[in-house]
Amino acid sequence: MKKTIQLLLFCFIASYVAVAQKPAKVEIVELNLKSFKQKVWNFDTDKTFKRVGKTPIILDFYATWCKPCKMLAPHLQAIQEKYNGKLIIYEIDVDKEPELARRFNVNAMPTLVFIGSTTGYKTELGYQEYVDLEKMVMKYFFTKN
Repeated sequence: MKKTIQLLLFCFIASYVAVAQKPAKVEIVELNLKSFKQKVWNFDTDKTFKRVGKTPIILDFYATWCKPCKMLAPHLQAIQEKYNGKLIIYEIDVDKEPELARRFNVNAMPTLVFIGSTTGYKTELGYQEYVDLEKMVMKYFFTKN
């Protein structure tokens, strides 16, 4: 009986530790024009591309009706959770924010814009598998050229 209680107690503690160590889900924030200017780039005051902050950013330009966008969303969520604190992913609904889509010449969805800690950015079009998306993250943000 004592061994059974010890085993149950061990299982309870082990499962509690496993749950407690699981990282919290990090939500991807949707930007509108106002929040974009606060968090990414205030193009009213900055005529050239001069971003806010230094943390690398991925902008996900999507549409609610876009099937490839829906397929890409879980991959972006996984990247956000894996690189939490090292990069930020924002999503922008092109139907709600056409001015932002025009500013980045978004004509197809999904479009991903990778913004490093400097003034430049790179654009990638279309659905990406998780492995390819992670390669892009490494290429644009975490490898020295």
